[in-house]
Amino acid sequence: MNTFWEFLAVQYPASSISSKGYWRVTSKPSKAESDCHITALSQYGFLAVEGPDSSKFLQGQTTCDWRKIDIENASLGSYCNIKGRMVISFIAGMRDGESALLRLPSDTADTGCATLAKYIVFSKAKIRNATNEYIAIGISGKCAREQLQQYFGFAPTAMMRQATDGETTLVQLDTDGERFECWAPAASANVIWTALSENACAIDSCEWEALNIAAGIGEICADTQDMFIPQMLNHQLIGGVSFNKGCYTGQEIVARMQYRAKLKRRLYRGILNTSTNAADYKPGTDLFSDDGTQSIGNLVSAVTRGTGVELLAVLTDEAVATNQVHFAGEATTLEILALPYSLPTAD
Repeated sequence: MNTFWEFLAVQYPASSISSKGYWRVTSKPSKAESDCHITALSQYGFLAVEGPDSSKFLQGQTTCDWRKIDIENASLGSYCNIKGRMVISFIAGMRDGESALLRLPSDTADTGCATLAKYIVFSKAKIRNATNEYIAIGISGKCAREQLQQYFGFAPTAMMRQATDGETTLVQLDTDGERFECWAPAASANVIWTALSENACAIDSCEWEALNIAAGIGEICADTQDMFIPQMLNHQLIGGVSFNKGCYTGQEIVARMQYRAKLKRRLYRGILNTSTNAADYKPGTDLFSDDGTQSIGNLVSAVTRGTGVELLAVLTDEAVATNQVHFAGEATTLEILALPYSLPTAD
């Protein structure tokens, strides 16, 4: 851990980090109706890949097209095993022409780094777990871009665009310019947080995950590594897979699923009207239809919202069509909610 978390503990004495890695403010500031919100994304870590071959190496290993990732353009992506199953998922950005950052769930940083390190030895590049070197800060709300522009003097202008000064990187996650991630060096994160939080309300970082769920963005955590191919998380629909970039690890399986096979399970968004806390639902947990005899899907992510639990889950189309999805031992049926993007009607 770096000193940023000690700094936050002083600024917010009642704050803590949950067992799932979410930062909890607990005692909120008075700016509850603010048009700008800020949160410390403790659930995320970083991999740094640096050297002349950094993009070339990642091009041959990951699902996104690194020819299109630079200091102005970020991308969703993943690294898959040879069976096409996702080992890590990430947002990729560049600090400069030879320095890539992969922002990913922190509990996958070690395994992701160790796996990729096996293949980088013949490249003019090095990889390391940079989780203690960078802090991910989430900024959202109607005034989010204005606040970033005012402080940094720059801000991205479109979804999955990035802006950087070579040290701090800003990535826009939506089309309206109301959700951004700031990837800040740990050494300057205290100063950045202090400045941005003056006009922003601090919120729990599980609220960021709620925004991911609403956006239909599913991520791989330690409990779901090697479980899903990218299409199961709808990554082909949200820019996480390139089908014309050439070969990469797992590419044959991913391409075959896209062009020759039928996708039997895909990502859905839903709400469960239950008193059970979302923390009790573990990613990867099986879901069942009414007969309860065979799994028809797996949980990807869940957060408590109001009187229910909002979640993303990979489910069969048939189970969703019959409206008979629930967790083992629970009678409450999952209500399917709309995603902000269209699902294909046929594969």
